[in-house]
Amino acid sequence: MAHRKVYLAVGRTNTRIYRFDPIDGDTRVVDNVPAYEAGYTAMGAQYRGDDKEPLLYAVSGDRLITIDVAAGTLRDDVVVGLPDGRKWYDGDTGADGKTLFIVGGPDEPSYSIDVVARRAVPGNRPGTGRWDDFAHHPKDGSLFSVEGDNGDLLVIDPARAPMKTVRKERVFQPAEASSSAGSRKSYSATFFDADGQFYAVDSAGNVNHLDLTGETVPEHAERIGGAKIPIGDLEVMNGAGRITPLPVPPSYDEIVVTKAFRSAWDSYDPQGKVYSFRLTLKAVSKDGGEAKDVRKFRISFDLPTAAGTKVEASGVDVIYQDGKAYVDAKTDQLLPAGQERPIDVQVTVPGDPHTLPHEYPLAGLKATRLS
Repeated sequence: MAHRKVYLAVGRTNTRIYRFDPIDGDTRVVDNVPAYEAGYTAMGAQYRGDDKEPLLYAVSGDRLITIDVAAGTLRDDVVVGLPDGRKWYDGDTGADGKTLFIVGGPDEPSYSIDVVARRAVPGNRPGTGRWDDFAHHPKDGSLFSVEGDNGDLLVIDPARAPMKTVRKERVFQPAEASSSAGSRKSYSATFFDADGQFYAVDSAGNVNHLDLTGETVPEHAERIGGAKIPIGDLEVMNGAGRITPLPVPPSYDEIVVTKAFRSAWDSYDPQGKVYSFRLTLKAVSKDGGEAKDVRKFRISFDLPTAAGTKVEASGVDVIYQDGKAYVDAKTDQLLPAGQERPIDVQVTVPGDPHTLPHEYPLAGLKATRLS
C-alpha cells in the first residue's frame, strides 16, 4: 500500500513529524502531533487503508513510539527485550506493518520488534558505516540504504553477519549535515514508490532519486531541484512511508509568488463557489534571493480532490491529487531574471456556497522553477 506523501522525523530532540510532498518539496509540520522531547529515529509505517493515514512507529532508547497522525496522539511504551541507552538509526516495518526492524551501532545486535506485543528479538549486527535509514523495495522486499560518507548504494540482508553489502559504489553524492549541533552526514530518510523508484533524503534536507525499477542500477542518482526541503536549521532524523508513483517530474527550486484576491461568485454546476485570484510570479529564488530566468513553472496549493474541483488559467496543465492542485506551464514562457508576471486564475470549489469562505485561502501556495 502507498500514499502520495511520506513522513519525516525532524529535530534531534523535541522531534516533530513533518509531512513531505515529493512533487513540489512541500514540507509541513503535522501540528496536531506533539513533539517528543527525548527524540526518536528508526521509523516505520503501518498502513490502514487507502483513505486513512498510517500509524507511524519509531524507537527511542528501550521505548516504542506510536504516532497516530490522524488522531494527533503520540504514546511511548517500554519494549520487552530492547536494551535502553543505545542510539538507533535505521528502521522499517515489514509488509504487514506488524514488525519494526531496527539497527543501531555497527557491533550491536539488530532487533525485530513486535509492535502489538511490544517485544524485541535480537538479530545480526549491521556492520560499519554511516547509513541511517533503509527501505524495503516494493517488488522483492530487499532492504536498500545509502552510505552517507561516500554515497554507496547498500543492500541490507538481516540474515547475514554483517548485514550490509555494497550494491554499487558512489551512486549518490556524499551526504551533508544540517547546521544543528551534532548533525550527522547521513542519508537519514529513505523510501520507495510503488514501482521501485528510490528516494533518499540527507540530514540537511537534500532529496535524491534513483531508478531501481529494473535489474540495472544507474551510474548516478539525481539530486532533485536547486534547494533543500524547508526545515530551517533542523536535522532530518528519519523517515517512513511509501508513495504512489509521481504523476509529474518533481521540482523543489522555489521562486517567489504572491496572491491578490479579486472576487468570488456562486456556481451551480457544480454547486459551490468560483474564486478569482491574480497570482504574481517573480523570477527570484524564494530563500536565497537569487535572480534567475524562469522558462517553465509549477504553482501548487491546497485544494480538495473532489468532483467539480477546477482550476482555470491560460497556458497551463492542472492535476489534482491528495488534496492539492498542481498547475504547470504547458510550454516555455520566458520570465527574465528578477522580473514579474501576473497569472489570472479561477478556482472552483464545490460545496454549500453559504458555508464556503468569502475568500478561499489557497493554503500552501508555492511556485517552483521547472526550467
